[in-house]
Amino acid sequence: MTITVQGHVDIDTLSHLTPRQKDNLRTWMRLQDTLNAGKFGAEMDAFFHPDMTYGNPSRPDLGTYKQWKTSPEELYKRFPPSHYRTLNATGIGDDEIWVYCHHTGLHTGGNYMGIAPSGNPINVEWFSTVTFKDGKIIRIFSIADVLSMLIQIGVVDAAKLPVDPYK
Repeated sequence: MTITVQGHVDIDTLSHLTPRQKDNLRTWMRLQDTLNAGKFGAEMDAFFHPDMTYGNPSRPDLGTYKQWKTSPEELYKRFPPSHYRTLNATGIGDDEIWVYCHHTGLHTGGNYMGIAPSGNPINVEWFSTVTFKDGKIIRIFSIADVLSMLIQIGVVDAAKLPVDPYK
């Protein structure tokens, strides 16, 4: 895997992807670049199918596009400079890619989970399946390392977590 200057995986090194999967991955990475630039209006909306849905066990409140759209906007405000990148990807069929991603920022822009801006960096890795219809994103399902983010911000005290959870 090769990482490009922008921080995204170099699509040309992903020889296992079909041309259509590569096009979908390019769309996904352009969306991330749009989020990184803070463009949450029509520029962001253009990536999504009108029937888009979102799934994430940690965020059951974000099922529709309208609900989900608030999350990257708020993260951008609370963790500037908020930066998303895709580290690796694979695909299933013509219309689904699986992406391994990374989000960084600094907790300087506002409260998060009741914690005032701490200045602490966040480093969050996550995995998403992204499904496309008519060239637009219709479904995202994500699993993120929320626990590490909560520790980094100070919501959870890492010293109180068990080293061996089976003791």
